[in-house]
Amino acid sequence: MTFFTNLLYRFAQLIGGAFENPKMLWIAMPLIITLIVVELYFKKYKDEEIGWNTALTNALVLFFVALNLFQVVFTYYQGTFWNRLFSTGFFISLIILIMGVVLFLADFFHKIPKKVAFLISSHLFINTTAYVAIVIVYNGIPLDLATIVAWIILVVLLKAIFLLVRLLEPKSMKFDLHSLKSKSNLKK
Repeated sequence: MTFFTNLLYRFAQLIGGAFENPKMLWIAMPLIITLIVVELYFKKYKDEEIGWNTALTNALVLFFVALNLFQVVFTYYQGTFWNRLFSTGFFISLIILIMGVVLFLADFFHKIPKKVAFLISSHLFINTTAYVAIVIVYNGIPLDLATIVAWIILVVLLKAIFLLVRLLEPKSMKFDLHSLKSKSNLKK
């Protein structure tokens, strides 16, 4: 199988992973719903931006997802304790936990530049990363170059889709209280 064919297959596994294994829907669906709602919110209210508090709570998402992934590894994976400890699922869970803790501390103490922190702690990056980790651990997908490239393509594709939605969305009417008051004064 060529790399491109393997990449397409892996991308399809990541996209459809939550539907192949219904056990993961309980943790994947909140991530997906939150991602869509928050991205649409920020597209509608373009003047608003992520804040340190939002970045901090996004990092916590990775921490809680990692706890769930550890539960899956030690509950559903077959073999001895050592087999589970050295499994891809455990490794992915550990990476997500470390990412969550490092991002949480960096966001809590404002240790990295604001623009960088807000980019890597954004809903899109955090929720997509958590979702991909969930699919890998629950479905036993190997962590290889095709998986990593498929994850990157998924992030870029989602970003492009949300940018397209932003471009296609009609300009919202801004509520202007001052003009409303002046119009009401004219009628009196």
